[in-house]
Amino acid sequence: MYDLNDLKSFVSVVESGSLSTSAKELEVSKSTLSRRISHLENVMRQPLMRRQANRMIINDAGKAFLPFAKSILETVGRAHRTVDELKESVSGKLTFALFSGLGRSWVNGQLFRYLAQYPDINVDMYTISRIDELKAETDVAIWMGGLRETPFKTELLGEMSCSLYASKDYIEKQGEPTNVEELETHNWVNLHSFYPNESSLSLYHSERGYHDVSMPCSRLSTDLLSFQIDGIVNGHGIGVIPDEMVAARAKYHPGDMVKVLPSWQAPSIPLYLLYSYGHLPKRCQVLLQQLKKAYLNHD
Repeated sequence: MYDLNDLKSFVSVVESGSLSTSAKELEVSKSTLSRRISHLENVMRQPLMRRQANRMIINDAGKAFLPFAKSILETVGRAHRTVDELKESVSGKLTFALFSGLGRSWVNGQLFRYLAQYPDINVDMYTISRIDELKAETDVAIWMGGLRETPFKTELLGEMSCSLYASKDYIEKQGEPTNVEELETHNWVNLHSFYPNESSLSLYHSERGYHDVSMPCSRLSTDLLSFQIDGIVNGHGIGVIPDEMVAARAKYHPGDMVKVLPSWQAPSIPLYLLYSYGHLPKRCQVLLQQLKKAYLNHD
């Protein structure tokens, strides 16, 4: 039977190569560390390391045993974490960051449901329009769009398909474009987080392939998706909107937005979950599971 302290000592000395360094790391004396390794070697009935000058060098037997020692320690660690989670309550403060464009979306309902289900939880929610606005104390975040390097762990939640939309009033007054080239003559309501002004927009057609459209400078540009939708609904122009957000709005405001050039598809927008590396408190685990399930089921 292996002693866990013996295994920890062996792995630490292998990685550091020094009894002194590992003794400080494990907060034990060098003599205690040496006894632990000797005890493990007695259990294994052969040496696992050899001393060379002031360093401890792993031998062939030690190299063969090392992955098993690490596996045992990792398995025991997972077992402890699993048992700890059973007694851990869903309580305390959770700091949640949300991409500003999703200020009025399915996420709100999930946060309210989370609060109702767990009365000992307090949620501090703030919005961001740039990824570098994430606070270090953030527990969970949802980001929409491209993602560069971040200190948080990232998980792709899904890809949001997008299309061109306008209001019925705008189409009646300005006419409906019949081809992609005509888009350049229309007013544009832009979400500049994804499509900078005066950039090109790549549209896709199942038969004609990709076509780049030069976007005119928008008279109405915002980083808030709900405001962009309001601008389109109020007849200020055409814009790219995630299809699922238009479908959700249609439940309460049917027909106030129509798809323009429906056979052409705008680039999809990725949706990410962000959270800390390592073991997460149960309050974070529960919310992450709820958000993933809700998005998958479009709840």
